[in-house]
Amino acid sequence: MKIAMFTDSFHPTVDGAVVSMERQCEGLERRGHEVVVIAPDANERCEYPRPVHYLPSAEFRSYKGYRIVVSPSDMLDYLRQERVDIVHCHGLASMAILSLTAARALKLPHLLTFHTMANEAIKYYSFLGLREDLMVPLVWVYLRNMLRRPHVVIAPSRPVKDELVANRVEARSWDVIPTGVDCTRFSPSNRDPAILARHGLEGKRVMLHVGRLSHEKRLDIVLRGMAEIAPSRPDLRLLVAGSGPAEAHYRNLCGSLGLSDRVVFAGFMPDDELAGAYATCDMLVLASTFETQGLVVLEAMASGTPVAGMRFRAIPEFVKEGVNGCLFDEESCAEGMARCLDGLATLRGNTTATAKEHSVESCTAKLEKAYEHATDMRNAGL
Repeated sequence: MKIAMFTDSFHPTVDGAVVSMERQCEGLERRGHEVVVIAPDANERCEYPRPVHYLPSAEFRSYKGYRIVVSPSDMLDYLRQERVDIVHCHGLASMAILSLTAARALKLPHLLTFHTMANEAIKYYSFLGLREDLMVPLVWVYLRNMLRRPHVVIAPSRPVKDELVANRVEARSWDVIPTGVDCTRFSPSNRDPAILARHGLEGKRVMLHVGRLSHEKRLDIVLRGMAEIAPSRPDLRLLVAGSGPAEAHYRNLCGSLGLSDRVVFAGFMPDDELAGAYATCDMLVLASTFETQGLVVLEAMASGTPVAGMRFRAIPEFVKEGVNGCLFDEESCAEGMARCLDGLATLRGNTTATAKEHSVESCTAKLEKAYEHATDMRNAGL
């Protein structure tokens, strides 16, 4: 079958939704399917391994790197020409509306993967200038209205589905399908001490943080936890992989916490270097409460690396205390990181098994079934 993937965010901006979509594209293509991508146009385009149809867009003034489509342009003509069978949306903003419009116009099954807790993101994206306590209820009204329309709504973890249902979101049909991790691309065999040497970390014990440097990722909690345990661990360092609008803020915080010589900001890492960093660093730490899955958790575990993560939303779905990592609350980040560091020898042995349970192959098979279910619903006139 041929699938049209609609996405609100796209290169050169790379976030969890983009990575998730691309992992699904790769898994589907391995199983003989075709994928085309419908994305907001940007000032710069990159080489891409599959067809991309760009729609005219404008950048959010309040959140650089993210765009909203301002015209559907020749979207329907393109989809007719490509003879797509399925419409699958990876966004909640303009592309969600346009993907629904396209599916209805062309009488196609429509699925939407819920990647972002929009009720929490609105304070970063809103251009209306309304207070957060006024905006959040409006967001839930929008989500309840939007998510009842696709044939299938996919949540990347069960806690996210449960949270949506608890907030009176009703979908025609729900499915829980995590983004699969490529256990070939991310593997303990990628260990490469030269990566640490390039960043001046040779011979150090290194924690890794991977993600877009934005305020909702809450790297500040990790930095404050690091400052708390650093005096008793002189060889401890933090390697930060990623870039984003809050980078200057986090660099300044490092300075004020006395961590400038303990934290290395490596910028965006391509997949091959990132795979080496996962396998070479001692542990991954993630303090975000924004994650609907946290693909970086599974990528680290596939690489044989334990994870210290926030005890919130999707993270405990994959990180099991004392088994493959450690969990912490906002006030106990330092303690959680310390437990993970002290238990590395035991924790490492259980990480890859967790990742294999959520491989690209197994998750793609679940996605195919969701496509079949949406097609059956569409054919039944639901």
